[in-house]
This record gives sequence, C-alpha cells and structure tokens, in this order.
Amino acid sequence: MIGIIGLSHKSAPLDVREQYAFDKEDVGRLSECILAGSQVEEVLILSTCNRTELYFSSHNQNQDRVVEYIENCLWEFSVSGTANKIHFYHLFDRDAVTHLFRLISGLESMVVGEYQIVSQIKDTLNTARKQGSIGKILNRLFIKAFEVGKKVRSQTGISRGAFSVSYAAVEKCREHFSDLEKRKILLVGAGETGELVVKNLHKRGCRFIAIANRTIEKAEQLAARFHADIVPFENLREAILDAEIVITSVSGEHLINNSLLREHQPGHKVMMIDLGVPRNIDPDVGRIKNVRLLNIDHLQKVVLQNEERKKSYFETAEKIINKKVSEFEEWLESRELSPTIQHIVSSVRQIHYDGLKAFGASHSATELEIMEKYGHHLSEKMINTLVKNLKSTMKDEQKDEMVQLVHRLFDR
Repeated sequence: MIGIIGLSHKSAPLDVREQYAFDKEDVGRLSECILAGSQVEEVLILSTCNRTELYFSSHNQNQDRVVEYIENCLWEFSVSGTANKIHFYHLFDRDAVTHLFRLISGLESMVVGEYQIVSQIKDTLNTARKQGSIGKILNRLFIKAFEVGKKVRSQTGISRGAFSVSYAAVEKCREHFSDLEKRKILLVGAGETGELVVKNLHKRGCRFIAIANRTIEKAEQLAARFHADIVPFENLREAILDAEIVITSVSGEHLINNSLLREHQPGHKVMMIDLGVPRNIDPDVGRIKNVRLLNIDHLQKVVLQNEERKKSYFETAEKIINKKVSEFEEWLESRELSPTIQHIVSSVRQIHYDGLKAFGASHSATELEIMEKYGHHLSEKMINTLVKNLKSTMKDEQKDEMVQLVHRLFDR
C-alpha cells in the first residue's frame, strides 16, 4: 500500500499550516518515529510553505490501522495534538500516486504551473535518501514523478506566466505601486524563495533593492547577481523603517512585530508581504497606519487569474498523468507478482527438463536435439502466455487468491 497523509493551502488555513512546517531536523525525528514500529516500511515527509505531506509505503493493507499509527506519531510531535485533524486528507494507492504526479506537474500548487515545487521535492527526496527512510517503492515513485512533471511541462504551456508565489507577490506590489521600479525594497531572506522574488523584481525594472540575510555570504552572492545592496542583519530594524516595500521569506523566524513599527510609525505607505511559513511578521502589524500587510494566503487574486489562463492545458496534463499512473501501477504489480512469476518460470522449465530426460532414455541424440528445441519453444510460449494472462486478470480483491492458485497448480 502507498499512502499520503497531508494538509495544504486547499485544506487548511495558514495558522494551521504553520504548526506543521517542519525543518530537516524535524523531518528526521518524525521519520525515525514512524519507522520505529512495524506498520510502515518507507516514509518521505514533504514540508513547504503551502503543504506538509507524509508519503509512506506499507505491507499492511489495513488503511485505518496504518493511518492511526502514523497520526499518533504526528500528534505526539505537534504542540496542537489532534486539534487540527479535520484539516488532513488521506490518499491511497492510485489516488496517492495521481496526487503526487499532479503536484509535481504544478496542478496542485497555489500558483498553477509553478516550478519551485520541483526543486522542493528534489531536496526532500535527497534528504530522505540520506536518512535511509525510503526504499525501492517510494524511490521509484518519485523518479517516475519527475518524469511526469518534465513531460507535462514540455507538452503544455502550464509553466509559462506566474511560476511561483514569488511572482504573485511582485504582482501585488505592482498593483499597490504603479511606479514600482522607483520604490525602495527590502528583501529579508536569501533562500530559494528570496532569489525568485529578486529575480522577478529585477525583471520589473526595480533597482533600489536591499537584501538582508543571517548568513551574509548568501546575501552577498544574491546581491551581486542583481546589483542589489546588502543590509547586515544587525541593521535590519533601521532598514525596515526606511523601506517602502518589505518582503520576508525566512524559515521559522518571527522577525517583525508591531512594537517595532508603533514606536516609529511610518510617514509613508509601506507594503509588507510575508512569504514565511511559519509567519515572519506579526499579523497585528497590518493594523498600523500606512502599513498594508499580506501573507501567503492573500495572493489568491493573482492565483485565480493565473488558473483561468491555464485551464486549457489541464486536459493534456491529465491525460499524461493518467497514463503515467497506469505505468507505475504496472511496475508495482509486476514487482508484487515477481515471486509468482519466477515460480511459473522455474516450474515450466523443470517440466521441460524432466520430459527431455525421460525422452532421451529411448531416443537418439538427433531426435533429442530436435525435441529439445521444440520443447524450449513450447515452454517459453507457455510461460509468456501464463504471465500475460496472470497480469491481465489480476484485481486487488483477487490478488492473494490468484497467487495461491498458481502455486497450487504448479506444486509437485
């Protein structure tokens, strides 16, 4: 069984999602907890600004029991316990595989077609491999997912336009300031999201950009690429008060609260966009005069406009995904049937060998050679026919019964 337990921007508000935003250390500890029992063989935990999803593989076909076990680990790990249980969704087997393929293709993202999810999944997969928390099934599943995402993007225009939440944030800034290129902009955070923000601001002609980051080297590298200024983190307070636009994308840090701005209320309009999950800016900051505060869930207008433009690509994407899901199911089925297929092969070939041995006792070497060739042809044809028919008639509810029948037929 393959399954997913998760929540996303579609099922949970930001204040719930931020409680389940896990860093690599959190992911490692939670994975260890889940794998410590006997219910789950493999687990991969994906945690981004818009979702937290636990992918798992289990030999146990009792879905409720496996979910209960994983959730017990999750609730113990969470400060809120079971309070947010209603926001989680559960997907299994074909539904789970389809969801992952849709996700990596950009169909499940807040901004349809965004590419950032691909690199996020790559990082997550590499982490899981290093931790040893996944095996053949999930590894194969995610390799197939990358294949699907690449094909969907190459055969549709789904990745053109708003390719990330960072793009949507810049579009919001442009709505607020018609002369965006003249505004003083402060970016807090030089990670992947911050890089996309700067890239999109630079495309819009913005040249008054300053970057602050705890690791000064990362800020310097990003600033050099886009001719931006650098703000030492210890000078962040002054830089925030001076900026007209502040965009934050820092992992797990609460940087700006209302006391910072109430003491020095800005005399000019300030746009603040918080792309952090958990949030970097106290929501009360939005109540201060001249300050407009948006978080990641406030970007819906840009998101919806983007979705409307891209609906024409959905049909093509869904066809690709459905075909690839079936391919993965065939691989999974073949893997599960492998011992039975090997039993068919060895049994038929043994019958062939025993028959030749008996035939050779009373026939010439020439006759034996002819019979050996013909017998080999028949046995291989029989093997191929049996395996083909076994695969084509297999249904989930008949799987165990069919496997047992094959073994009884060839037991000697």
